[in-house]
Amino acid sequence: LPPGGGQVCFRLGYGIQTFELADFSLVNYGSLIKLTDLPRTAMSYRGSEPGAPWRVAAKERIERIRKGDFSVEVKGPDGKPRPGAEVQIRMLRHAFPFGTAVNPPFLLGAGSDDRKYQDSLVRLFNTTVIENDLKWGAFEGAWGANRGKAQALAALDWLDSKKLPTRGHCLVWPSWRNLPKDLEKIKGDKTALRERILAHIRDVAGTVRGRVFQWDVINEPFTEHDLMDILGNEAMVEWFREAKTADPGAALFINDYSILAGGPDWSEHRQHYEDTIKFLLDKGAPLDGIGMQGHFGGSVTPPEDMLKILDRFSKFKKPIWVTEFDMDINDEEAQARFTKDFMTVIFSHPAIEGFMMWGFWDGSHWHKNAPIFRKDWTIKPSGQALVDLMFQDWWTKASGSTNAQGRY
Repeated sequence: LPPGGGQVCFRLGYGIQTFELADFSLVNYGSLIKLTDLPRTAMSYRGSEPGAPWRVAAKERIERIRKGDFSVEVKGPDGKPRPGAEVQIRMLRHAFPFGTAVNPPFLLGAGSDDRKYQDSLVRLFNTTVIENDLKWGAFEGAWGANRGKAQALAALDWLDSKKLPTRGHCLVWPSWRNLPKDLEKIKGDKTALRERILAHIRDVAGTVRGRVFQWDVINEPFTEHDLMDILGNEAMVEWFREAKTADPGAALFINDYSILAGGPDWSEHRQHYEDTIKFLLDKGAPLDGIGMQGHFGGSVTPPEDMLKILDRFSKFKKPIWVTEFDMDINDEEAQARFTKDFMTVIFSHPAIEGFMMWGFWDGSHWHKNAPIFRKDWTIKPSGQALVDLMFQDWWTKASGSTNAQGRY
């Protein structure tokens, strides 16, 4: 590199801290040493230790809130109870939504990767969200010929055929960079801008009416707020009301990032989200649920702090969904450890009513680092952790004998 042509960045996390840097140097090893040969400090976080107290409490909550009583009564041909009859209980499907974002071309394709994608989706998940094709620009065809209403509707047909319910994402992503280009051109005409937005909500929500069970009405209002800067925060209330009119059967959500992610301490982002939710509810917006995305990197929020965050937002008495989980870190073992802890945290909290990953295969993922499968379809440690939780630890298999009344 020429002088001044490179830089070194120290990512110091979120908390107030004191640190020292000394004897810093850059050493060029050329091809003599592989990157994987260099020493690595294992990622750790408060509560990551196996004996952390939060684990015991979380396990108890899961046993209590994620299970229900079930009984089988056995009778003989004479209609009388049969004591001592052997009974086996085998769970078939989770009631709790474990889902993922999906990419329509892989749902609709017939290649080898397409088939593996389809088979893995149906085998592992019971809920979906279309990653991009219901977003404004894609739905109107502004993002290229391979997207648009036709592909979105075909994907919904495929998901319906597999009995996979789908979330709608998203109606308004309110910044110029995420909106069709013609909106910014009319930003000086509030009336035209307002009607353009409402017309879009009527178009997309009306077109798929009854085919998605939830809508993210507003996405990422903390950083994406160009529309609110012009139309005021009251416009958000109107968007919710228009969405409810267009698709009355769908639950309406707000969605944002860095709520569960974002470190352990107070943040302006979380405060803004809390204030926005309160504003919408106070103004009578038909807000039915709260979405928390869950995109993590090398700096994570400790489990006990995530539980406190969930407690904080549960005061609104609205269902909370993890809507977009992934973890972009180049340490597969650390990715697996945190993924397992994260899943345990959210499954143990009574306010959480659904979990969505933002893709499950490296071949179709915005970071090329999905939680379950590598590009060659081999399973990652994080994927095995998820499968073990969903289909072993949290999967009912029971057997026994009926009592004197023929009941087990």
